[in-house]
Amino acid sequence: MKRARRPALIATAVIVAVAVGVLWFPGESLRGTRPDAGACVAPPGAEQRDLDPDDSSEAPWPHVAGERVVVHVAVGGLPARYAALVVQAAGIWSRSPCVELVVGAACPAGSHCSTVVARDRGNYDDTDAESDSDDRAGVRRANTISLYRGLLDRESDNGVLATIVHEMGHTLGLVHRRDPGSVMNEETDDSTDPVPDATDLANLAVLYG
Repeated sequence: MKRARRPALIATAVIVAVAVGVLWFPGESLRGTRPDAGACVAPPGAEQRDLDPDDSSEAPWPHVAGERVVVHVAVGGLPARYAALVVQAAGIWSRSPCVELVVGAACPAGSHCSTVVARDRGNYDDTDAESDSDDRAGVRRANTISLYRGLLDRESDNGVLATIVHEMGHTLGLVHRRDPGSVMNEETDDSTDPVPDATDLANLAVLYG
C-alpha cells in the first residue's frame, strides 16, 4: 500500500477531461459539475465523525455558513495526465453542496487558491503526495498540493485519482479517517474508491454549514 502523507502552462494545447465530458483549454476555468441536491447544512451540534485521533488539525477556507465556498485550483505546468485527473477530482468534490472547485491554469487574484505542482519525490520514500497550507486565525489562506511523480507515474489512473481526491480533502479542511475503505484514510492504493462517502460529505457540512 502507498501512504498519502502530509506535513504540519500545460505542455499540451488541450486536455481531454473524460470524467466530465468536456474539453479543457489552458487559461480557461472548469467548474465542478453535477452537484448533489440540497443545501450545505449540518444538524445543530453536529461534529465530524470517524476522525483519526493521531492526525493533525486542518482549517476551513473563509466562508459564510451554509453558502457554497468556491476554491480555485491552479494546474498550470502540470503534465497532461495529472491535470486531467485534477479536473476529475474537482468534479467529484463539487458534488457536495458545500464546496465548488474551479480548475484553471492559474487562480484569480484574491481567490481561495490551491496550487497543484508535480515534483520528483517527497521527503519520504512512501509519500506520493502532500498538502501544505497557510492557516491563520483559524482559517485557510492558501494551499499547495505536491504530487510526487517518482511513485505516481507507476500508479494506475484510479490510484492517482484517489491520491488527488485525498489531498483535495485536506485542502478543503478534512483530516484523516479511521475507516480503511475511505479515500480520506491515511493510506490509499490503486484499488481505493476515489469517491468520498456520506461521512466525508457530512464532515464537510460540519465545516461549512
